[in-house]
Amino acid sequence: MRIATFCLAALLALAGAVHAAAPAPAGLDFPKTPFKGGNVNPVWRIELKRVEAGVVELRLSSPRGVPIAAGTLTSVEPVLKLPVFGELKGQYGVAGQVVIRQRTRPAQVLVAPSKAGAPCQDARGEKYAQAVFVVIGAASDPDQLYYGCGEYAKP
Repeated sequence: MRIATFCLAALLALAGAVHAAAPAPAGLDFPKTPFKGGNVNPVWRIELKRVEAGVVELRLSSPRGVPIAAGTLTSVEPVLKLPVFGELKGQYGVAGQVVIRQRTRPAQVLVAPSKAGAPCQDARGEKYAQAVFVVIGAASDPDQLYYGCGEYAKP
């Protein structure tokens, strides 16, 4: 009986590992078109580039391209629960670990289309089709929170 229980537990663990490694469902997968965005006060830029199904490379930088954070994230349900903004829902979400100041920290990114008739505006008033939230640290108590706008690259 113990051997059967052990085998069942091993199979369930293996099934979980296989499930975790499977590509994100089509509705959650980040588009193949790269996303670039940021804001001007404070100045920061973000680049999100899909490297394979369910996997996105993030580069977060400050003026003149000085890196703030970088990492490989995976597609997740596009929802952020933040103490300041409440629950935010978007079109695409990615999460994982990033390297920031030589430390590994959790990060989440939410990309959402602007509301019809109300485009996302950066601190200069420039209008964009997408809004982007970047959370470094735990969403319940973020170390850093960035809000900005952006666009997908034109094909």
